[in-house]
Amino acid sequence: MRKINPIIYQKLLLQAEEAREQGLTKLADRIMNVINSEDKDLAEEYSYSQLKEDFHRDLWKLAKRHIVFYDLESVDVLKLDKVIVALAAKTIDELEVELEVDSIVKGAHEPKLFGES
Repeated sequence: MRKINPIIYQKLLLQAEEAREQGLTKLADRIMNVINSEDKDLAEEYSYSQLKEDFHRDLWKLAKRHIVFYDLESVDVLKLDKVIVALAAKTIDELEVELEVDSIVKGAHEPKLFGES
């Protein structure tokens, strides 16, 4: 299981404290909830395709919450999946822009390719 690295953990912790001081308690609570949660399903090696699959899976979980909330008796899964795929792609793209990362650059936990050390 991988955890958030200690440098970004400290920075996010300080930002959560600052948000709380500014009265942004919901933001502070969300940050603290995320940085203190354990991601037990994250393996040591984690590919970009796994990241995208996790987005899809988690968006399906959110869709399920809507289904339960509205007590729906049927859904068009093809239409729902189309929305989820589009939303996942848009979210990933926007996060990469905002976080100033390049999806072409290999992630820190991606499996090594043949010949890499």
